[in-house]
Amino acid sequence: MRTEKGLVLEGRYELTELIATGGMGQVWKGRDRDLDRDVAVKVLREEYAGDEGFLKRFRAEARHTAALSHDAIAALYDYGELDGRAYIVMELCPGRPLSEIIEENIHGLPEHRVIPVLIELARALDAAHSKGVVHRDVKPENILVDTDDGWGVKITDFGIARSSEQARLTKTGLVMGTAQYLSPEQAMGKQATSLSDVYALGIVAYEMLTGARPFTGASQVDIAMAQVKQAPPELPEEIDADLRRLVMMTLAKAPANRPRSAAAVARVLEAIQRGETPRFTTSAAASSPQRTGELPSPASSSSSAGSTGGHAAGAPATRTAAMPLPRTSGRRGGIRHRSSSSALSTSSALTAASGGSANRGASRTAAPEASASSPSGTGRRGTWRPAADPSAAVASPVSAEHEASGSASSSTSARGTSTGRRIGPFSIPGLLLLLLLLLVVVVAVLGGTGHLLSEAETARTMIGWAAPGPGGMRTVGL
Repeated sequence: MRTEKGLVLEGRYELTELIATGGMGQVWKGRDRDLDRDVAVKVLREEYAGDEGFLKRFRAEARHTAALSHDAIAALYDYGELDGRAYIVMELCPGRPLSEIIEENIHGLPEHRVIPVLIELARALDAAHSKGVVHRDVKPENILVDTDDGWGVKITDFGIARSSEQARLTKTGLVMGTAQYLSPEQAMGKQATSLSDVYALGIVAYEMLTGARPFTGASQVDIAMAQVKQAPPELPEEIDADLRRLVMMTLAKAPANRPRSAAAVARVLEAIQRGETPRFTTSAAASSPQRTGELPSPASSSSSAGSTGGHAAGAPATRTAAMPLPRTSGRRGGIRHRSSSSALSTSSALTAASGGSANRGASRTAAPEASASSPSGTGRRGTWRPAADPSAAVASPVSAEHEASGSASSSTSARGTSTGRRIGPFSIPGLLLLLLLLLVVVVAVLGGTGHLLSEAETARTMIGWAAPGPGGMRTVGL
């Protein structure tokens, strides 16, 4: 099958005009004869006909696009294979590539044009990420802008996108994407994530505002290394301060220092558009709740546990030293449990006397294998705050050798020691002391009685006794 104007695929899609040629295929304007509408048809290039690797990528692109539904993502209509060549039928989107618009504005686009475009792009990427699809090649060439219709935006070309549910199509360490828009983790051969798309969106924003890319080089390798090692040039001062801050946050080298999601980027941009002060949050802040003194909501708690690998839904909550524990009937004294600062030693801390810091209080879970972020105490008994670090209040694990050694810390349980238990009106220590005193008295009495009997027997044997007689007093030996 030779791809040319007038070719009809499957007796339905007629190719009418070549629009663009890419690395894997050609994009044609076509006509759907059955539904009488214009469409875009992406056809695998002739030299790759029958290549199973490229066919798999075309199939993956079709599956990814079909799973997405958003106004800013080009819709997929059909997919087929003919004579070893795959084709994808998509929505024909009016407009021009964003790359052409940037080239025409060498000093950058005005902010009132940039912000709405970025909002639409961020929302579209968030829709893809929510379905587990990472684009991996966000760049102006893959973004269509309809300048005649309110600057509407469409993201295209999910050809190298990756789903969280699909098998890997690239070898480990193989870099996929365009070097100028490649995230540092992708440049180092690591797995691309949704935050990789956020990074690429930041480069697109930088280029739209300044007319130039933040990283350049003599070769693709040089540019990729610049993404890893170099800091991006500062944006011009005339650009809104909040917008500058957002763009620089998206270009952070560490994914944890970028905005937590594309949706977070969109929210900040919308606040800037309304003239409000935006709230900036990063992925690191999202996984570490602030000390606000408020009880976290179930939704926030579950999302935090999901990002940090904490408790599963329905897992028992943990307690720390500063959290009030229920008092059981018949008990006196504090309830003792292990301190996180000495989990591997023999020391323990009283709940009632424990301090308020997260480093003092250690959580004890109902199941030995459960470990998650738990609230840390304040300096006042009966109040608590969420820990700044989810792992700050988690007790250190004890080694098997230490557990087997029978040390005081491992033998001490969260239920308390035997010193607080009672039998009737007596506590166990008091009862033991009373029994000991009774035993001493009995031994003393028995010992004294035996001593007196022994002395009397000796006196009778050795001294004798005196009896009267005719000649007066007479001593008779016994």
